[in-house]
Amino acid sequence: TGGWQQRAGVGDRNTEDVAIMGLSDKCTWAAKPGGLLAAISPQEVGLITSQQRKMFLLTGITIAGKKHSAIRGSLLVDEDNVMDIRSKGSDSRSICTGKHPKALTFLMVKKGVHRGALSQKVHDTIVSMKA
Repeated sequence: TGGWQQRAGVGDRNTEDVAIMGLSDKCTWAAKPGGLLAAISPQEVGLITSQQRKMFLLTGITIAGKKHSAIRGSLLVDEDNVMDIRSKGSDSRSICTGKHPKALTFLMVKKGVHRGALSQKVHDTIVSMKA
């Protein structure tokens, strides 16, 4: 793979799922076929990027129709632009979303992979897409 797939982590042995969503149109630009993140809705993108985020940081957030907890929310903080999310339930997974000027990148790691590596991967992806 090359291009966006390589920068977003497709093919990385720790990455289970990936999606890139446009900020202006709130549509899926690219996603792993059949993956959970391909089902992220425009409404979910709008909520994630809105200034009214305090409520979901306290109560949880829905991504692709499934309930998640926001672990660390600095998506709208310049020079960070990353939010760590954890799915709820017995099959819990870490998701990280990163904001760059025109899109949000979502990565989900395989079960058992530490979220710290995921945050760094998303941060690196954001930096490479700004360049």
